[in-house]
Amino acid sequence: MTAMTKLELDDWMDRDNAVQRHWAGVGTPPARQSDPLARLLGFRTDGVRAAGEVARQNGRKLRVVRYVQAPEHEAGPQFEALELVAQSRHFQVRSELCLDPAGPALLEYRPGLAAARCLLRAGFADGLVAPTYEHISPDLREYERFLKAMAERGWFVALALSETGR
Repeated sequence: MTAMTKLELDDWMDRDNAVQRHWAGVGTPPARQSDPLARLLGFRTDGVRAAGEVARQNGRKLRVVRYVQAPEHEAGPQFEALELVAQSRHFQVRSELCLDPAGPALLEYRPGLAAARCLLRAGFADGLVAPTYEHISPDLREYERFLKAMAERGWFVALALSETGR
């Protein structure tokens, strides 16, 4: 050994081993789960994009039906705002208004949402436009199931304010 004594080498190795033991005890940092709202935003916008491609191939604009879950006295301005949002995105807006004034309920028990689905099934619209995802469901799992069911049928959901609020 040249310039280092055995004692210095042991000290260095001891320090290195101590550092390794410390970090081994900590373990790997937990994997960060992605933001569910950002993931749902991506899934939803993919659906809008896919429906837009089909509409362009058929030489037409995307057609939407407006859906709001609000008391009747608040619904008028929300429907008007949705019409402006839809027009700014170059959607053709159906005249039918789908309203659920009773407040939160399971998706199956909402007459306004059922009416919107009926219009979609009949081919009068390609998608649904709503103010926020909470109008469909504040429960993210239920909202995700709804998005998947819409996508399976080739329909889409457009929101005035995206899931992440941007």
